[in-house]
Amino acid sequence: MVNQYEMITQLGKGQHGEVWYSKNTITSEVVVSDSVAPACLRRNPKQDRMSLLRKPRLPRSPQHMSLANNMSATELKILKEIAIMKKLRHPHVVQLLEVLNDNLKEKIYMVMEFMDGGEIKWRTDIEEPLLRVSQTRRICRDVLLGLEYLHNQGIIHRDIKPANLLWSADRRVVKIADFGISHFSYAQFLAAKGKSADAASDGIREEHDKILMDESDLTRFAGTPTFLAPEILSDGAADLSSSSTATNLQTVDSLAGDTRKPTITKAIDIWAFGVTLYAFLFGKLPFVADGEYAIYNKIKEDDFDVLEFMGLDKIPVGGRRQKKPRKGQETEGYLVVDLLQGLLEKNPYKRLTLQDVKVRPSATFVPHR
Repeated sequence: MVNQYEMITQLGKGQHGEVWYSKNTITSEVVVSDSVAPACLRRNPKQDRMSLLRKPRLPRSPQHMSLANNMSATELKILKEIAIMKKLRHPHVVQLLEVLNDNLKEKIYMVMEFMDGGEIKWRTDIEEPLLRVSQTRRICRDVLLGLEYLHNQGIIHRDIKPANLLWSADRRVVKIADFGISHFSYAQFLAAKGKSADAASDGIREEHDKILMDESDLTRFAGTPTFLAPEILSDGAADLSSSSTATNLQTVDSLAGDTRKPTITKAIDIWAFGVTLYAFLFGKLPFVADGEYAIYNKIKEDDFDVLEFMGLDKIPVGGRRQKKPRKGQETEGYLVVDLLQGLLEKNPYKRLTLQDVKVRPSATFVPHR
């Protein structure tokens, strides 16, 4: 038991914590909506006990402070994720319900909405698609609406992929999860509100948790290799070939020097959305190779190709290079290729925006509500 939450079954375990299927014992009569999955995130207990003996250091500038000097990197990451999730309330974003954080305790508990359907399964063991095209259409609609909301809140997710998209129990709703490496962009938030940095009042700035105003994580090279946008992998970004030989393609979150600082904009989420769409349709990823460095080169230099058929229902695609049909005569295959071309545009300034997706002809493939 943790407060009123009975931790029943462990769903997963990671480097910094555990995820449990739990139950709110106070309101147990509403089983589905009150079932929760607290993510138990272990901090450094020795460091916490020692911090009680020290006089706390005050930041020199409250607007541009670096909180990394006052806590462990793990705890900073956890608290930033919590600060981001506290801002979010949307039908297609997993909701944070409660945070149990006692400085004298070893763990921080994040009580989150439980998505009974689990992550989206999109391919078989032999890399055949598991989803019908109509299912992919509905999933992408939900993801698009969730991403649009995040970007309007100034949040760049940074790790959009099938594993971070969760089903409801009835498979009717998809929600975006896992904000462990997400970033709050104050400039993006102001742009979404139609304001400039100069025009922004101190009141607007004070609305946000101070931990979100710390931009030290912009020096991090983070994300899942096969879903990284090419601008992150540019010559000025990170070359991890000498520091990482892993081929399991798990999430990368390694520090990079200032000279390798990637440009982080919401366009990287658009690219990852495109890779995810491709995966759902074809049961494969558009850029694959042996080893991360080879994958990075493919993402930067190669064009994607398409298979002859898409989806579990094997709808004909018509090839990668198709002649533009007359208006109103576009096939579903043509619309898919046209949409993928815009989402997987290597130049982030030419890449589609979410609003572009909703208004261009291929929006008939990903309809909006």
